[in-house]
Amino acid sequence: MHYQIYMERRAEKALANLPQKDQLRVLVVIDALSENPRPQGCVPVKAAPKGTYRVRVGDYRVVYLVLDGERQVIVAKVARRDERTYRDISD
Repeated sequence: MHYQIYMERRAEKALANLPQKDQLRVLVVIDALSENPRPQGCVPVKAAPKGTYRVRVGDYRVVYLVLDGERQVIVAKVARRDERTYRDISD
């Protein structure tokens, strides 16, 4: 069964501000989360609610929450990796 993908507004804005080539790469990964929300290479985010993962796409990180009961993936953040990447995820 497929998972529904939902993107928070800040993730949509961040994605829109990426260079087009990077946007496409990130969108392919996000789309693939509907088939497998825990792909090889995904890592649980310790400083966030249970069920929050991140996946690396080049220099960028896609941070998302998996809700298995509702079969949903909520993309919380798309950001270049730095010390602020994992802040304010649960807001």
